[in-house]
Parts: sequence; C-alpha cells; structure tokens
Amino acid sequence: MDLTPFIKKTVTPGEPLTAQAWNDVVEGIDGAYQFLLATQHTVRVQITNPGLDLDQVRVTATRSDAAPVEAVRPVAPGTAHVLSRLEAGAWTITAELPGFQTETTTVTIADSGETAVSMALTQAGGIMPDLFGANLGVARAALAAARIPLVRLLDFSGRDLPPATPGDYENQPVLVQWPAFDAALPPGGGARLVVAVPVETEPAVAIPSLTSLTQAEAQRALESIGLTLGRVSFVSR
Repeated sequence: MDLTPFIKKTVTPGEPLTAQAWNDVVEGIDGAYQFLLATQHTVRVQITNPGLDLDQVRVTATRSDAAPVEAVRPVAPGTAHVLSRLEAGAWTITAELPGFQTETTTVTIADSGETAVSMALTQAGGIMPDLFGANLGVARAALAAARIPLVRLLDFSGRDLPPATPGDYENQPVLVQWPAFDAALPPGGGARLVVAVPVETEPAVAIPSLTSLTQAEAQRALESIGLTLGRVSFVSR
C-alpha cells in the first residue's frame, strides 16, 4: 500500500480552517492508519495433512526486500501457523518438515485483515514403525513395507551385524531403534537397530543309571550315547 503524497501546510492563529483543509487532515490520518494496518496483516497457514505433529512443521514467509518472518506454531485448540505483521507486497510462504517435500505458495498483501492459506505436504521418506520388542525378522519385514532400508544392525554387546544376513539373530528382539517410532525419515535415510545377544547353551545328554553295572558295562553304556568314561574312583564298602 502506498501513502498519498503529503503536502505540509501551516496556518496562522485566527486563520479559519477550510473544509478542504480539514478533509486533507482527515484523509492524511486515515491514509497513515490504513498503511499501518497493512503492515499488521496476518496470514494463517493451515497444514491439511491428518495426523502430523504440527509443532514439528516450520512455516516461514520470505520476500526479496524484507527479513524472513517465522510463523508462530499452533496454540491449542488452534491448528494454524500464524504469520503476523507482514507488510504489503508479495510473499512466499514455505512449509517444511523432515521426511516431506518442502512446499511453497505465494500471497499478495494489499490491505489490512487476515489471509487464510491451506497447504498439504507430500511425504518424501518413510515413517518409522514401532519395532521395540519385535523379533528382528518381523522388524525387517516392517521396514521393508515402509520402504525404509536397514542401514546398520548391532547386537547389545556392540558387535556390528550384516543387516541383510543376520543369521542366528533373526529371532532376537529389538531393544533399540533409531529414529523413534512415528518419526519421518528424510529422503535416502535409513534405520538403525540394536538387538539382543542370543543365549548360548551347551547341548545336554541324559545320563542313564549306572548303578549295579560293572566298569566295562558302564563304559559301554556311556559310549552308546556319545560320552567317554573319565576318571574312575573305587570306594571300599
């Protein structure tokens, strides 16, 4: 908004004030008031994607001849980002969120009041599923369904494992995941998981009763199940 050119004109005491002069004063004040209102213009930006954490969305207004203005994030129960005190002219409104494409739109401010803008963000990366406690095989399938590559896999002792061929770890539960559940990954981003270490157990063999057998009979009985007779002690009765 441009101000009407102002022509300064003074009067001497006692000189009558004409109606035109008074109108000039009123129009000048009104012009200044309208100009100030235009500099207080408010743009409310509504992000229309359902389920997004609006506090994580960054909305800004920029133009070539002014400093950028960052929107105030929504204050409950409101859901709009608020850009206030925008001067007259054309502004570019930008909405950004990790995992989504940056969206822009333009608004032109010519007078006072408010402007409502709706913007939808397009997902560019995957949304991290909740993998805590799931077996690694299930977790890998969930990541594949979400189109998120598993870029690093460790066990709880810190050992790096091959993400594509985890071997004995396939049935181990996930203890740590990054990023957190429901986080949006940037394009090309991947997941990192920590799984439990498999419990190593020694094979067990049931030993038959050797009572009343001779040493030779006991030895044959042990060898039949893969055991070797060790040291033999004799006890007098």
